[in-house]
Amino acid sequence: ALLIDYIISAYEKTGTMPSEPYVVKSIVSTELASKICKAHGVTIHNVLTGFKFIGEVIKKHEEIGSGSFIFGFEESYGYLKGTYARDKDAVVAAMLITEMTAYYKTRSMTLYDALEALWARYGFSFERNEQIEMPGFDGKERMARFMASIRENSPSEMGGVKVKTFGDYLKGTFRNVKTGEETPTGLPLSDVLYFVLENGDVIVIRPSGTEPKVKIYYLITSTDEAHAGAVFA
Repeated sequence: ALLIDYIISAYEKTGTMPSEPYVVKSIVSTELASKICKAHGVTIHNVLTGFKFIGEVIKKHEEIGSGSFIFGFEESYGYLKGTYARDKDAVVAAMLITEMTAYYKTRSMTLYDALEALWARYGFSFERNEQIEMPGFDGKERMARFMASIRENSPSEMGGVKVKTFGDYLKGTFRNVKTGEETPTGLPLSDVLYFVLENGDVIVIRPSGTEPKVKIYYLITSTDEAHAGAVFA
């Protein structure tokens, strides 16, 4: 989120913002990024977990000759600035973080000060994830049954807040819980369940592709850390 804000702000201050700028992130990454992009008129694309999907968005834009990629990232600490690669690049990311740190130092601010400024502007952003381990020879089958049970009996509310949108990426649809209207996700089919609550919070559930566990991601927006922590608890 800090890098996105820094990059966009630098483009705007120097008058060098490329045409049709866009950012790409995974669906389990912070929604703070979406708020920053929206405030600056930058398009943001959500993709499935895996940097190859970020690369596919870049390739698609290049093929149709539109859009300017300015940043891509995923929840598991992968960052890309520029279209020279189709994977995360820690070297350039480290350089950008160093540059950003130096910039904020000239303003007598640390990176945490800058993050607090983002929270003050867009709302406190709180991300946590839980993992439900299912070891054993039948772990894969138990994971499949777990996902199927939630899919077939999707909750109408979570933590006392009503679900606004239910996304089933295996079916490839988003469903408006109130009206029942369905729209396509526009992404490849994947065993992922996506819940958007009426207060804007997002909960994502997906099985790990490499370990016997189901991962649950909580993307919460609140007034402050204490309140967000209470909501998460």
